[in-house]
Amino acid sequence: MKRVLFVCGENAARSQMAEALFNHLAREWRAESAGTLPGTSVNPLAVQAMAEECLDISANRPKALDLERLDDFERIISFGCIVKSVFPARDRLEEWPLPDPGKGDLEMMRSVRDEIKRLVSALVEELEGSS
Repeated sequence: MKRVLFVCGENAARSQMAEALFNHLAREWRAESAGTLPGTSVNPLAVQAMAEECLDISANRPKALDLERLDDFERIISFGCIVKSVFPARDRLEEWPLPDPGKGDLEMMRSVRDEIKRLVSALVEELEGSS
């Protein structure tokens, strides 16, 4: 199965939401997420925002980006947390520079979630088409 990796700083909000949304929508691809400096837990506001989409990420835990596993992924999406010029898989890296909602309130988390949902939906459509 082909894989996508979503990366953000703490793996506590944006990448967790993207992974859950992608895996909910995709049939032929799977997503994982990771952080460059993983936090200790998923942001409670991200859990709440995703529950509003009927997706439960409450049991998820932040994971560290493992550079040894990059070849496992056909696409790598960063939320502005990777220095592209020194990243080993530059050919598969794309940036979705969205603000870090972890420093905001629930409204900001919802706004970022909705933008991630839009971007993830377009990515799934691109990767899987209407098949």
